[in-house]
Amino acid sequence: MNVYEHIREFDVRYCDVDFKDELKPSAMLAYFEEAACSSADELGFGYARLKPMGFTFMLTNIRCRLYRPVLLGARVTVKTWPTPPSYVVFGREYKILSEGGECLADATSRWCVVDLKNGKVQPSKVFPEQDYASYNRARALDCNRWKFPAYPADEGEPRFSMTVANSEYDHNMHVNNTRYADYCFNCFSLKELAARSLKEFSLGYLRQCREGDGLRFVRREAEEGVFQVEGFNEAGENVVRSEIRFGN
Repeated sequence: MNVYEHIREFDVRYCDVDFKDELKPSAMLAYFEEAACSSADELGFGYARLKPMGFTFMLTNIRCRLYRPVLLGARVTVKTWPTPPSYVVFGREYKILSEGGECLADATSRWCVVDLKNGKVQPSKVFPEQDYASYNRARALDCNRWKFPAYPADEGEPRFSMTVANSEYDHNMHVNNTRYADYCFNCFSLKELAARSLKEFSLGYLRQCREGDGLRFVRREAEEGVFQVEGFNEAGENVVRSEIRFGN
């Protein structure tokens, strides 16, 4: 039996890259989101199936490791597959490959199914027709460290504040996961980003944000080239946490 993989191709467009003509982290997450959604459609638990049930998949964690910048004009292949879930956690893996088959990036992620009416997390048995035993168990990125130390807002270096607006929304009526990558990387200046090469980043989504929410972002350097970025709402609650690792 063939091991399941879902494959999507993407052309890296002008709107996908930063000032260095390299694929932005938020655009990379958008590619992953598109591939994950079409894979879920293919497996029978996509948006068209979940919407009438009042359920949706929500990303809780993602970690990405980059081996080479993905450049403007490139055509890349994204491979994705789900791993066997636990009681409530659904895993999904990703690879980005060049036209020549070189691996440019690996990523691993965790999701949960949420009832949109009451916010309750649903168990994996909500899809009884799925044969989870047949799922691909391979990991694109072997990561067991999903949590990293939190710190109070006043211990971080203030970077910027913002108010959530409607353009951040997706069809789940909250801020889309890709937008948080932009927020966290906005904690760095052009000069800082020009002098560094992104090697790895992770995002932990802790609370949903909605239109009108005021957010403030702080950062601290945990070790040489490794930054921890946190976003807080007006109630002082941590809404997103990121670890960003750079090289020279």
